[in-house]
Amino acid sequence: MIAKQVQGSNFGKVLNYVHHKSGARLIGSNMVGQDPESLANEFQIASDLRKRVTKCVYHASLSVSPSEQLSDRRWVEISRAYLKGMEFNGSQYAIYRHTDTEHDHIHIIANRIKITDGSVVSDSWQYRRAEVLVRQLEEQFGLFATPCSWNKGKRSPTTGEIRKERRTGEVSSRSQLQIFIQQALNESLSLDEFIEHLSAKDISVRLRKSNEGKIEGISYKLNGVAFQGRQLGRDYSWTSLEANFATKMTDPEIVRSRPNENSKERIRVEAQVSFMPNEAAKPSEDELEPRKMQLRAKYINFATQVRDLPQFSNKENEDIDIGVALLSLKSGHTLEEAKMILTQSDTVRHWHQEFSQDRFLNVAKQYIKQIAEGAVDVLQKYNPRENCL
Repeated sequence: MIAKQVQGSNFGKVLNYVHHKSGARLIGSNMVGQDPESLANEFQIASDLRKRVTKCVYHASLSVSPSEQLSDRRWVEISRAYLKGMEFNGSQYAIYRHTDTEHDHIHIIANRIKITDGSVVSDSWQYRRAEVLVRQLEEQFGLFATPCSWNKGKRSPTTGEIRKERRTGEVSSRSQLQIFIQQALNESLSLDEFIEHLSAKDISVRLRKSNEGKIEGISYKLNGVAFQGRQLGRDYSWTSLEANFATKMTDPEIVRSRPNENSKERIRVEAQVSFMPNEAAKPSEDELEPRKMQLRAKYINFATQVRDLPQFSNKENEDIDIGVALLSLKSGHTLEEAKMILTQSDTVRHWHQEFSQDRFLNVAKQYIKQIAEGAVDVLQKYNPRENCL
């Protein structure tokens, strides 16, 4: 099941939308009204209890797999369980069922101001909370499971794309790009090779760079249709590509297995693999860039694990970096190695673009020291056998 949600300030407008859709039906409510005008008037009674709150309208849509068709009664049960899980107990609500798409779905209009006591339903972390709740409802009501948005590496085709494919028999540009990009990734060791493989398929690649020339994003274009990497899925974004190439560049077995690999590139990779943070010798230019890619890959891996932990959901970058340092130390890295990984954090990389060199070095050094020492303090407060993450 998929949940989408938005907040607003006009009950009349959203009720007119959900009520007048072709085939729409009001299947559940805890109010007297049966039409948009009377329902909006009732919603207003509770809203007037907190006139300073402008975003009183909560609008959620729940949809199931195209292969699933639920009864009105089942939808009402699911909707009430969803409202309870999102802490709308004591709030007014109306449930509409729509039939305008291939996915069986309903719309829930609820009041964030509770009519029972005038309290306001919190919207803190509501998107993450909704996804966790949906997973629970899938299990509770025996629905087909859908992947969490933060774990979905490949975006599904839109309803319009599915309809067009069925009507014309042609695969959408989105699906074609996903197939070709995956093939190019499997066959490429570097970004240059990756772009070369895609060019052979008449796919143009555009890299978005900062003023300093650092790559910050990637987009693809096929048959005149362009997509940002993240629009195709997490696996096609620059962050994932960067980690993918970094992993390959630091694996000597992958490099040696390529019969046509340039010898200079092979030497550079092998030198980078042998480079350790605590070595006294300063890394050469050939060693530095792949070393940064290796550290960035480690940071992305740890940061992904941290963000999946409930206690770190919707946390700021500084909290994520503390979590990365904790995981680094718990994984066996030394304190100095953990600090090296933090040099590739999103915060530090942003500062590198924004600040002068001298200011960057000073600020980044203090920040990394603070984060690393904070992680050590956390570990010391817990019994080594306990899980502090």
